[in-house]
Amino acid sequence: MKSFKKFKQYLIAIVIFLLMTGMQFSTAIHGKVVCFGDSITNGARVDGQSWVQYLSKYHPEVNFVEAGHNGRKTADKKEILPVLKQNQDADYFLIFLGVNDLKDGNPEMVDQCVKNMRWMIHQVKQTNSKTKITILAPTNINLKTMAPINVKKKYNENTRQSLIQLKSRYQKLAKEDSVQFLSLFNVVSPSNYVDGLHPDTTGQKQIAHFVWNGLNKIY
Repeated sequence: MKSFKKFKQYLIAIVIFLLMTGMQFSTAIHGKVVCFGDSITNGARVDGQSWVQYLSKYHPEVNFVEAGHNGRKTADKKEILPVLKQNQDADYFLIFLGVNDLKDGNPEMVDQCVKNMRWMIHQVKQTNSKTKITILAPTNINLKTMAPINVKKKYNENTRQSLIQLKSRYQKLAKEDSVQFLSLFNVVSPSNYVDGLHPDTTGQKQIAHFVWNGLNKIY
């Protein structure tokens, strides 16, 4: 009798475990994920092997759409319109922009980034109110390994300080507009930048892992 009771308890425990596992599986990121960004999203300096491509490789059951473009700024906000038109059925929409706006950055530039980001968020919501939106605050830069060409473009300490400000402002915007937020600022290790600005392959993988884990925690 006691052995039967223990067996019954064992079966109940297994059922509960399976149910919990099933629930976790059903809530994992699925469907179409559009990734709208700049050269980092486009895989610059790593032959196109961006964090989006790694996510597609690691999670082939999900349709990751790489919508990055070299040099894109939040000021190029209208470039999101054709992407939205082509992906009206997106389940998730990630926006990873800001660093290109902040060459020799200052508070006014940060303000403009936030204004542009808000506009893009509203465009996504108007296209499909069910799309889950996530703001990705940009990765940091490495001033010690910054390539001369990027120094000439004025990616400097002002840029880095502005990125810190932008991270906080994007987080505040996410709360105000009822969207999700992930900061990539500390995700890429300092040694994993090709030219002080763009992540190398290891850095891209770091972004991919962080984004996947982050999305599955907030959704």
